[in-house]
Amino acid sequence: MTEQTKAVEIIIDKEKCRYSMYDPLGCKKCMQVCPEVCFATLPSHKRDFSIPLEKRVDPTVWVLGTPWDDQCNGCGVCIKVCPTQAITIKFDGIALKV
Repeated sequence: MTEQTKAVEIIIDKEKCRYSMYDPLGCKKCMQVCPEVCFATLPSHKRDFSIPLEKRVDPTVWVLGTPWDDQCNGCGVCIKVCPTQAITIKFDGIALKV
């Protein structure tokens, strides 16, 4: 399924989202409440596995992503708990109203 034909899409506004893996005060509320576990932390840049193992470095910048947004049931609890209104859920291109 391509991005254009996805029935469910969770959009995170990176400018508004205060997620931080390293900041204990950083928000992780959507990850804590999502019953379908749609959210995950991902490195901001893909690792280059063509570089020899001994020369690789782990990514240091992680971001919040939605690799399993197709599992979303539309409950909207992530939208409700987001203190900065950084999350939008769309079903067939129509935004979920919560």
